[in-house]
This record gives sequence, structure tokens and C-alpha cells, in this order.
Amino acid sequence: MEWVGEPSDENELISRLPENVIHNILMLLPIKDAARTALLSSTWRRHWRSIPQLVFDDGFAPTEPNDKLVPNIYKSLLARDGPVIKFVLAVPGLNPCHEIDHIIVHLSGIGVLQHFTLVLSSKDSHSHSWYRLPSSLFAAPRLNYLKLERCLFVVPPWFVGFGQLKKLRLIRVNVPSDFCENFLPKCPLLASMLIVSCTGLEKLELDAPRLKLFNFEGEMQKLCFKRTPCLSVLRLSVYGGLQNPDLAALLASLRVLERFVVASESLEVFGKGGHVSTRLPSPHCRLKTLCIYLNVITSLGERILVFLISSAPNLHKLVIQVACMVSRRNQLAYNLATSIGTLLEAAHRRGPCLQHLRVFAIEDGLGAPLELELVRFILATAPNLLRVEIKPSFLLCSRKVFEFMKEVMRYKRISKEAQVLYDYSEENHSHLCSCCL
Repeated sequence: MEWVGEPSDENELISRLPENVIHNILMLLPIKDAARTALLSSTWRRHWRSIPQLVFDDGFAPTEPNDKLVPNIYKSLLARDGPVIKFVLAVPGLNPCHEIDHIIVHLSGIGVLQHFTLVLSSKDSHSHSWYRLPSSLFAAPRLNYLKLERCLFVVPPWFVGFGQLKKLRLIRVNVPSDFCENFLPKCPLLASMLIVSCTGLEKLELDAPRLKLFNFEGEMQKLCFKRTPCLSVLRLSVYGGLQNPDLAALLASLRVLERFVVASESLEVFGKGGHVSTRLPSPHCRLKTLCIYLNVITSLGERILVFLISSAPNLHKLVIQVACMVSRRNQLAYNLATSIGTLLEAAHRRGPCLQHLRVFAIEDGLGAPLELELVRFILATAPNLLRVEIKPSFLLCSRKVFEFMKEVMRYKRISKEAQVLYDYSEENHSHLCSCCL
């Protein structure tokens, strides 16, 4: 933004807009451009100093080193004329420093902070290198959004709760073992929670009556949905450590679950539990969308995969993504596809499944034996299918893409309405893949 010379009539017109409108305009600009407006006049300087939102994120490219950046941000914060409702500090490569303490103390002391994001970097993943949050953050009564990355999350004993917190994002955070007992119950309005690669939390027993979305990625000894009557979206990627895993029992406790996203690591973990049902109990069959990301799969995960596909009678959309490790065209891959196909056929004979399926999608398709087997089975058994959507991976050359298409077009379709659609661009697949060399 660069305005030179005397202000024009148009600029004067903008200056006469209501302050809340000008604030909204400034908040849409990158923060550097918004700050430059302070040079225009004393009026614009007042507007800049009173906007209720400060966002220092990927779009903010600092010209100064980290040891000067945060102190300067703190100084500008002290010079502000109005309260800050939203504050984001997520500059790439930002390391912990004492001035972050001062920023948090200042923001929480005003008592109006609603949105707080702090994303830090670290040279290693050891807990002693992480940033310990000052206890004053837990005295922000109006906080409704909290995102933390690489922090020590220590709840003070005097914490009375975040009565308005609705969204919580914890990424690579050291979480206390009493998180479920002393923190979650004090956030009664919590509706969305993400926990990714966090440490210190061995058991997660969720008692969150307003929770609608839960996204978990990492290791866990115990995962239990104790009281989550509103949970409708679940994303799960459990790497290991789960004791007595039982996916059927876990899903059966979620009576209103409509969307389930699961990674193959979770299939393997739940497969080790040996508790594999053939159907979900009838009161728990609201599942409409199922997304499965297959990075690696063995015989342990096969039955869990088949259980998920065949046990939800009201499923409307099924999305599959097969990674390169599963897509290799060797004997092991063909055996895996044949085994899963046999299990699916057996499940279908026990009772028709996929009766309400409308859409089957393959993301980053590689023409793998497992992908082809799933397409064949679904086209042959889903009577109300409308679309098979295939997005070929950019790793496939044009010849392999057309071979993929040709094979799929051969399959019989039980639904007269079923169409096979390809999201294909010639320019993205003009190269030769390794199979063609």
C-alpha cells in the first residue's frame, strides 16, 4: 500500500466511514499494510491503534530477527488505544522468549480476549525446550478460541474454567495427565477439539456434552467417549499404545456420529484388539460419510476395513485414499485386494450393505489392485449409487490413467444411475511414471 501526495476525495471519503467499518477493512489487510495506514494521518493512526485484531502469521514476513520481533510486537501492543479481542502469534521459526509472557499477561489482564493463537518452533521435541504458558492465560474469561503449538499446558489450581471456550486446538503440546478431570469439565461450551501429537496425556475420557467435532492424532492408552451426546464428526489416527481396542464399542457409544475419518494406522491398532463385529448396533447407524486413508494395511486391519465399509447401513458417501505403499502391483498387493474382496462379498451375503450409498470417491488414485477391487464391489452391490468419483494421482502418467479408466469401465453396475467421473487434467499427467520406464 503506497499513497503519495495530498489525500484525494476518495481517500477522504474512506476516512469518514464509521470506525467499525474502517476496522473491518483494516482487519482484511495483511498486518504490515494495515500498520502503514498509520502514516496517512492522525485519524488513521488512531484507527490502527484501536483495531481489535492483531494477526502475525505466515503472511507476516518479518525483516528483523526473532529476538527483536517479539519485543517490538509487545511495545506496539502497549501503545494501543483499544482492547485486543483476537491475537495470533504464529510467525514461522518463532522461538520462545520472555516477551511472550508479557504479551499474554497484558492480553489476559484486559479481560476481553476472545481468540488466542500461539505457534512456536523448537530445535527438538524434548519437553524442556517447550514454552511454559503463564498462568495468567487461564484468567481470560471470554476466551472462545484457543490454539497452542509446542507449549507446556499447565492448568493452575485456581482455574475456574473457560465458560465461553468453543474451539480448542493443541498441537505438539505437553498436556497434564488430569486434563480430562480438571480442564475439560470447566469448558462447558466446548464444541470442537483437535489434539495432535501431544505428550503427557495417556488416557482420554471425554466428558463434553456440547462437543460436535473431535480430531485426534497420536498415541493413547485409553480412549473413551464417556459423555459426548452431540459428537457428529470424528477424525481418528491412533498410532499405538491403545489398550483393549474395540472399534465397534467405541463407535456404538457415539449415537449421532455422521462423519468418520480414519487412518490405516488406527485400523491396525483396532485390529490387534481382536474385537471385530459384523454390524453396528441398529441405534447407532447414523453414519453417513466415511473417509479411510490407507498408508499401510495388513491382515490385522483388513477385517476392520471391511467392518467399517459394510456395517453402516445409512452410509451416503465413502472416500478412500490409498498411499503408494499399498498401491504397488506385486503379488502381495493382489493378495491383499483379493482377501478384502472376499471378506466384503461374505459381509454382503450376510446382509445387503451400502443400500443407501450415493457417492464413492477415490482420492489420488493410482490404479492399485485394492482400489480396483473396491470400485468393482461397490458398482456391483450399491443399488442407489449415483457417482464414482476418481481423482488420479499426479504420479500416474497419461497411459496409466487411461488404463485405470478402461479397467473401471468394464465393471458391471447394479445402479442404472451410476456414473464414473474422473477429475483428470492432461497437463498434470503428461510425464512418464516409473512403471513406464
